[in-house]
Amino acid sequence: MIRLALAFAFCGQAAAAGGLMDRTVTFGALAYDDRDAPIYVGERHPAQVGPGIEYGLGPEGMQNGWDIVPSIIDIQDQAVVLTYPEGVSGEFPEPAFNGYVLDFLTECVLFNGAELDVENSTVTLDHDAIFVEGSRLFVDVGGVTFGPDVFVVVNVDVADCPLS
Repeated sequence: MIRLALAFAFCGQAAAAGGLMDRTVTFGALAYDDRDAPIYVGERHPAQVGPGIEYGLGPEGMQNGWDIVPSIIDIQDQAVVLTYPEGVSGEFPEPAFNGYVLDFLTECVLFNGAELDVENSTVTLDHDAIFVEGSRLFVDVGGVTFGPDVFVVVNVDVADCPLS
């Protein structure tokens, strides 16, 4: 609970026009060496962005020897915070992509960009680990050590895109 309070302190922002609050999103894990032939495709978990945690992912079942690492995802108005629960630690394998995909259900280009908040994250990511495609945000954590003291904070630059 203290970790969650710290995450809110790091990134707490009021809802603003052009932000992520009240948007509908699906979230899931993805791993691939070849994008057209994924190693792992996690279930899509829908939510509406609001105060509090949107997702608490847990194992979903093995695919090609892979499964979900439990994680906690808090989507804020201008940021996404990834943390990991007590008792969970290790290092993510490093295929070409191993991470999370947030798909905001809108017809417009939602993001102008996204980047790691280096001041509030406890890990560093490669320069190309965070990228956007229209209304999708990708966060590649391949090779990153994870555990209960790890925070990955992604700041997003949200375009002026109406809620759908």
